[in-house]
Order: sequence, then C-alpha cells, then structure tokens
Amino acid sequence: MAIQKHSGWMMEWTSYIHNAVGLILCWKPLNDMVKAGVWNSVDQSFDRMAAIWFLFFGVLLWIIGRMMRWMTKEKGLAIPRFVGWHILILSIIGAIIMPISGFWLVIPQGLYLIRNS
Repeated sequence: MAIQKHSGWMMEWTSYIHNAVGLILCWKPLNDMVKAGVWNSVDQSFDRMAAIWFLFFGVLLWIIGRMMRWMTKEKGLAIPRFVGWHILILSIIGAIIMPISGFWLVIPQGLYLIRNS
C-alpha cells in the first residue's frame, strides 16, 4: 500500500493541470457565460458546453485523486488493480481519439497502479 502513496497525488496534480489548461483555453466561453448571468448560460453553445465538461472532468479527477489518497493514507487500503486497468484503457482510447490532449499524462498513472497493485 505504501508503494501506491503517489497515485492519489499524481491524479490530483493531473486535475490541477487539466483545470489550469481549461481556464486558459476556455476563457472566452466562460467569460461569456458570466456576462450572460451564469444561470442557463450554456444553452446549445458547443464552446460553452465543452468548457463546462472540461472543467467538470478536472474536478472529477481531483475527487478521484483525493479518494485515492484517503484510501491509501487514511484507511491503509490498496487501490485495486482493476482501477489501474480502467484508467489505462480509458486514457489509451482517449489518446487515440484525441492525440493532442492530456490523456498521455494519465497512461503512466494507470501503469503505475497496475504495477504496484
């Protein structure tokens, strides 16, 4: 379990990078949403929907990273090997579909979890 202690931090840092990039790349649609009053400001605008999904996925990565740290540090539990496989498969498919993306950063995390499970 001690060998997995970096897994949660790696996922959390991925989330920080993901959301920082999201704020930079999606600044205009996010700013437009604020100007529109936020409430129901996404409508059917692809840029606004993409911005929200980008940032919400970053928050989801952060939650997963926090949970992984809690499991390994606070509870002394091991992260199951299947989690590493799921992360690896998802990130490989994402990297194939979208080669210019951050999915490449997650592939080593999946491998790390598989190796250290």
